[in-house]
Amino acid sequence: MSSELCEMSLQQTQALIRLTDDTLQNICCKRFTGEELYVEALQKVLGGKGRRGPASIFIVFQEKDGTIRRGRLFHLKEGEVVERSEEISIDPLSNYAVSLAQTGAQTDVVASNWADGCESVEDYQANFHPGIKAAVGAPIRNFIIYRISGEAPGTIIAFNYHGRATNYDADVLRSLAVVIGSLVTLSDEVRETEKAFLYTIEALARACEAAEEGTGKHIQRVNRYAGALAANTGLPVDFVDAVSFSAQMHDVGKIKVPVSILLKEGALTREEMDVIMLHPVYGEKILGDSPRLQIARDIAIAHHENWDGSGYPYKLKGEAIPLTGRIVKIADVYDALRSKRSYKRPVSHAEAVRVFKEGDDRINPLAHFDPVLLATFFKIEHIFEKIYESLAGESG
Repeated sequence: MSSELCEMSLQQTQALIRLTDDTLQNICCKRFTGEELYVEALQKVLGGKGRRGPASIFIVFQEKDGTIRRGRLFHLKEGEVVERSEEISIDPLSNYAVSLAQTGAQTDVVASNWADGCESVEDYQANFHPGIKAAVGAPIRNFIIYRISGEAPGTIIAFNYHGRATNYDADVLRSLAVVIGSLVTLSDEVRETEKAFLYTIEALARACEAAEEGTGKHIQRVNRYAGALAANTGLPVDFVDAVSFSAQMHDVGKIKVPVSILLKEGALTREEMDVIMLHPVYGEKILGDSPRLQIARDIAIAHHENWDGSGYPYKLKGEAIPLTGRIVKIADVYDALRSKRSYKRPVSHAEAVRVFKEGDDRINPLAHFDPVLLATFFKIEHIFEKIYESLAGESG
């Protein structure tokens, strides 16, 4: 093995270590998907651009009941990692699957070259699953196999290294298998933590439902209106997702408003209105200073601010109002117009759109709404109507 190839293998291993380190450092904010993890890790190992590596890599995981193994084959295309195959299912009763399982149970990687055990490359092909051979797209000359440990056991197989598959190549594949196994396990744990976090937030958002009839449907609709408005304004996907979930927290401060005020029939007194107008401040305090709740906090504090600075609680103006608050303001006002409350009747979609265009005794569209977002609303108002109809509650 030349010193040049040893150096390449070392560089590949170091790149995998850096990937793991970067992922761990960003674990609180990184969105994990299997595909993203594979692409990042595989890019460090697959051959091309003058780097030594295999032509294709097959990653297969065992079903929880152990009855079948499913996987996909990846390769490089114009320097980018792509899937070459549809999902390949391997019958556990086939000779190939039995061999695969036995090899995967070993502690060390196994490297195989056609010349070590077969008279020809053609004879060597009999060792491989038909789906894998088709996906590789060329005669298989060598491979290295290693097991991926974790709750969902898997196997990684690298095909067609330049020249012979060596122990140095095997060390790199071992590193790749450890990285993928570790990151997949981490991603599963993060997803479980995220589910618990989201459940807690949803429970908090619904805490005032007992006081205000119909609030559950209201917060669901506001989530979806806000997501539609953000998406159609051309905002980044991650931002849209965050707004789509965090919008439900806009009225969380109402938990601290007396029920006698929330459910009062008829007009509120000036003093009662002053109490109601404190709910954004209460919401800000309830959500605290966690970075995870920054968007929800911005929404809670800013969804009653007006574009011209006449809103509350801080009389923010124009772009000084957080964008998320400006988005949710439109969503919240639309739903308030459409919904029945103890102090008002519901209006139709057409009437709500008219109010957004012409205003009424409480709403001045040009003064109250971000003009860019308002223009987007008029383009997609039919989506708002469909969202309301799909989630209309008994009181909605």
